Amino acid sequence: TAEVGFIFLPLSASIALLLVVSAEMIGAENGIGAFILQAGNLMQTDQLLAGVIILSIIGLTIGKILGMIEARLLHWR
Repeated sequence: TAEVGFIFLPLSASIALLLVVSAEMIGAENGIGAFILQAGNLMQTDQLLAGVIILSIIGLTIGKILGMIEARLLHWR
């Protein structure tokens, strides 16, 4: 049912974001994961922290959007 789908959707989105960033750290030259990894390797803690904050904002935004979609589609809950 729709309720079960929305229970696992935020968890799935979190795991997907984690996997994308991890893949960027391993094999990409661009992207937030590569940026964070490069900043960590060069001991640029200000850029490292900025990358982590941006990644956190992206995660929170995705979670908020999914929450709004859930509230709109499952308004009876």
